[in-house]
Amino acid sequence: DGDYTEMAVLPLEGVDVWREGHRTARKRAARAERRGYRFARIERNRRADEIHQINISSPTRQGRPMSNGYQAMPSTEPLPVYPCGRHGVHTYGVETEDGKLAAYSWIYRAGELALVSTILGHAAHLQAEIMYLLIEGIVQAESPEDGYLVYNRYDSGSDGLRFFKDRCGFERTDVEWGEW
Repeated sequence: DGDYTEMAVLPLEGVDVWREGHRTARKRAARAERRGYRFARIERNRRADEIHQINISSPTRQGRPMSNGYQAMPSTEPLPVYPCGRHGVHTYGVETEDGKLAAYSWIYRAGELALVSTILGHAAHLQAEIMYLLIEGIVQAESPEDGYLVYNRYDSGSDGLRFFKDRCGFERTDVEWGEW
C-alpha cells in the first residue's frame, strides 16, 4: 500500500525547540489546554472502554470506513514491562477536565525511532484541537532521548491530515530501511 521511503519525520529536540518552531501547533495545543484538556501517560489496558468509545465515535476516518479491528473491544491485558525507556510501547492520551480519555496514541520506541503506531481522537472532541496537545505531549515525553518521531508516509491521509502533520513539524524525509 505505498512506498515507505518518504516518511513524515519530526526530530525529537525537546518541547521548547518544538514550540519555538511550530507556532500554529503550539497555539492550538495551548487552546486545548485552556479548554480543560490535559496530556497524560496512560495504561491502555485500564482504559479499554474509553478507547473503544473513541474508536467507534465516527464510522469513518480519513474518508474511509473504520477497519474491523477498531470496532472490537480492545484488550485489557497489560503491556509487558519495558525496563529501558528507549525500547518499548509508550502509551499516551489527552483527557478531559473530568479525566475522561478524549484521544490516545501508541508510540513504538526502538532506540532513536519513535514510531506513531496508533493515534486517534474522539470525534466529539477533535474541534477542540486536542490532537495538537497530544503531539506536543508526545514530543515532550519522548524528547529526553535523542531520536525521531515518525508518523507514517508523508503523503498518507487526507489533505487535513497532511496539513496537521506539516503544522506539527513533520517533514518529508527520505528513509532507507535496513534489512532485518
